[in-house]
Amino acid sequence: MKYRLACIYCDREDFDGVSKLPNDWTFVERHQTHRQSTRPYDDPSKAPPEFVVFNWFTHLGICPKCQ
Repeated sequence: MKYRLACIYCDREDFDGVSKLPNDWTFVERHQTHRQSTRPYDDPSKAPPEFVVFNWFTHLGICPKCQ
């Protein structure tokens, strides 16, 4: 399984596509499925109301740098 982990405080993307969640991140919670995070919406009017183009991640947490 691939995880797309993002920090809630900074914009680092070096944990996009990792196969294991790191132990040194805190408060990691699932945000959406991998399929949802990669689904393209060519027509924004067909996207669900909660869809935001920047929601590429599957999990959110706090990275060691921001703790």
